[in-house]
Amino acid sequence: MSNFTLSVLSTLCLVTKNDIKQQEELSLTREEQANFEDTKTALNTLRFSPRTTTLQQIFEYAASQEKGEEK
Repeated sequence: MSNFTLSVLSTLCLVTKNDIKQQEELSLTREEQANFEDTKTALNTLRFSPRTTTLQQIFEYAASQEKGEEK
């Protein structure tokens, strides 16, 4: 293998401190992961049903926004 090929391959495999820092920020500890899973499970059990008046206000707002764009 020539030196040229070796230098090209070694350059492709470089890992910067920034790459390592980003990976550390993305990875969770086991305790954090367990808490995350517990929270996700709890949130998945919640059910939300908006009141009729809330839905009416949402639709009225959307309709007024559409009218504003048409002008």
